[in-house]
Amino acid sequence: MPLLFAIVLIPPLIKGLGDERFGILTLAWIVIGYFSFFDFGIARSLTKIIAEKIGLNQSEEIPGIFWTSFFLIICISLIATIGLVLLNHYLVYHLFNISKDLQKEVLQAFYILALSIPVVTITAGLRGTLEAYQKFAAISIIRIILGVLTFLVPVLCLIFTTSLVWIVAFLTLTRIIIFFLYLIQCFKLVDNLKTKIKFDLSLVKPIIKLSSWMTVSNLAGPLIIYLDRFLIGILISAEAITYYATPYEVMTKLLLIPAAIIGVLFPAFSATYHSDRTFSEKLFNRGVKYSFVIIFPIVLLIMFFTPEGLNIWLGKNFVIESSFVLRILCVGVLVNSLAHLPFSLLQGIGRPDIVGKLQLFELPVFVSLLFIVTKNYGINGVAIVWLFRIIIDAVILFFISKRFLNYKFDYLINVLIGFSIFALSFPFFIENLYARVISIIIFYTVFILIVWNYLLVDEEKNFISSKLKAS
Repeated sequence: MPLLFAIVLIPPLIKGLGDERFGILTLAWIVIGYFSFFDFGIARSLTKIIAEKIGLNQSEEIPGIFWTSFFLIICISLIATIGLVLLNHYLVYHLFNISKDLQKEVLQAFYILALSIPVVTITAGLRGTLEAYQKFAAISIIRIILGVLTFLVPVLCLIFTTSLVWIVAFLTLTRIIIFFLYLIQCFKLVDNLKTKIKFDLSLVKPIIKLSSWMTVSNLAGPLIIYLDRFLIGILISAEAITYYATPYEVMTKLLLIPAAIIGVLFPAFSATYHSDRTFSEKLFNRGVKYSFVIIFPIVLLIMFFTPEGLNIWLGKNFVIESSFVLRILCVGVLVNSLAHLPFSLLQGIGRPDIVGKLQLFELPVFVSLLFIVTKNYGINGVAIVWLFRIIIDAVILFFISKRFLNYKFDYLINVLIGFSIFALSFPFFIENLYARVISIIIFYTVFILIVWNYLLVDEEKNFISSKLKAS
């Protein structure tokens, strides 16, 4: 749903705001939508701890864990808010390449963004509680509402203003509404949550101990993920962010699919890894399989018809500026969707230190490469460096996770990797539209045959067949 609304609403947003304002809006989306890392890993720790308590039938301890984590997140996020408020003037007037007539407006919008940080971070903790209880229907409904409003609210604002101040203010208001929706669900779910509101000092140490390496991931991870757009804004222009971030915003919406899968698997890994490792292996293998089967055909379709799609969607300028970027992002999103699984496994079994150390190693290398490439090769170079990091990260995570789960890189996996590389590289070399249509039909046919005959087990085939017959 958010992806569909993004496709429909981004063109009028760019037209109404202009390239520079829209580029700045994408930075606002990053802060409002994804800066939940200011919880310093506590939300993720909360999911793990509560899932374990449920598994051990110790639910009476959950209110104390919930509220202690809640107040810790508030304290930490307020510190982050103060830091961002103090940095705002420097960011707007000295760091980002923003035109002078927009600087005052952007500064005011950034102050509102800073105030939204506590709401965003606390919401992450509330969602983590629902994930521990595996209430994914409620989470999905709320995330759909949020995803739709992220694009719908700015478009509605265009009716009366193009000011980023009002747009950011209404986006922040949206986040406050989402916060209360999550809180109401938590109150319905957890017994005595309304009455047992207390901060338990004895719980601080175990929460912080578990979240310490998640904190490293939550600090290094978003820097790695979002630094590309900030560097484009600093070293090139806010307009260039639009040509890079627009396809990025749409493509990365596909990551909602593996995010939904790991939302289910993370508490399951926490609850079953030490008691039933075979079951964890089964969950892991299915998670990787389903992510690949769902996302690969979507990515392949987008890659084959990138120029035509961009031309219909956003116009010729985006075909020229963003075609290569979009295709590179397609490959990266596929690889990243698979890497979500070992990442979630390592955190779910209580080894976030491995992920944190890996990201600390990657950060200086990636930043250095990104800085050099952004200055010399523009957004195309940025996309290549981004893809390179995603691939290296995925390979390392899979090999590390193999130490904890018994799965094999067998002949079939090698065939799938080879097929994927060949299929995804094909659109870069074929310009003729008819040749691409014939090619993708062939690739889809081969893909379906491989999946049905070799990748799916009988149980999964029977499930799919029953659904097809029912429809």
